Amino acid sequence: MKKRLIAVTLTTAIVLASFAACGKASGEATGLDGTDKDTSAVAESGVTTITVGYPTSSFPLAYEDESGNLTGYEIEVLKAVDERLDDIQFEYETAGQDALYAGLGTGKYDLVISNAFYTDQRAENYVLTENPIGASVVGTILRKDVTGIESFEDVAKNKLKLSPILAGDGLYFVVYQYNQQNPDNQIELTATDDPNSFIESVGWVAEGRYDVSLYPRNYWESVIADENGELHEYYDQVQFIENRSVNTYAVLAKGEEDIAKEISDQFGALKEEGFLEKLSEQFYGYNAFAYNSEN
Repeated sequence: MKKRLIAVTLTTAIVLASFAACGKASGEATGLDGTDKDTSAVAESGVTTITVGYPTSSFPLAYEDESGNLTGYEIEVLKAVDERLDDIQFEYETAGQDALYAGLGTGKYDLVISNAFYTDQRAENYVLTENPIGASVVGTILRKDVTGIESFEDVAKNKLKLSPILAGDGLYFVVYQYNQQNPDNQIELTATDDPNSFIESVGWVAEGRYDVSLYPRNYWESVIADENGELHEYYDQVQFIENRSVNTYAVLAKGEEDIAKEISDQFGALKEEGFLEKLSEQFYGYNAFAYNSEN
């Protein structure tokens, strides 16, 4: 795979077990009930149906518009890939984050999209596309009275206390990789097994328990800045400073390496053509790749 500074989706529950590969592309797969699902018709037609799992309520990545049509940044990327490949077609199902990755192991899903960052654990347990499907802007959340902190380097130099990050989470990997690349100016990184740490970290920063927490920009906008967001109560107390872009990937079950490569090649072509940047502007309101100097 390419060099990645990348880490995991930014939901909090992303420490997942390793699962066996599904076999739908070969004409037969095992269902959730343990029975074999007949896909011979698909095989005979020469078109492989790829069942895509996507998270419920994941605006602007995947959601239904006012007319009930499925859309969103990651959905539209896959639609573009679908149009380019005659031998693959996508079908979409939604579920909770944990259920999506469990479904890769049971054969319910062949591919999952979830704003997924790279992590060593994820790369070991699943197949990630070599080329990214997108990018996510990651930044630091600080109290509003804190000034002069514009980068990870500033966080490290000023010895700011970072809130604990869920072990195995992509955000943990982002800081870990920064530390690997900056041995003389490191951020103190603490892992936790608390699945609520991501959400609670904003309050921890606001009350002064920690100096800084790490958040993707889209979560800042939807969870904190939005007046209907779950953590909007902290909006007047904290600020968000953009730091860097982190590549995001489509995730497939073990055994789907050939399909992953075919899809990945199309991601690369769409990136070269500027299509992914245009979609980012459309769905995020900004080019998430613009900060991507390290990927």
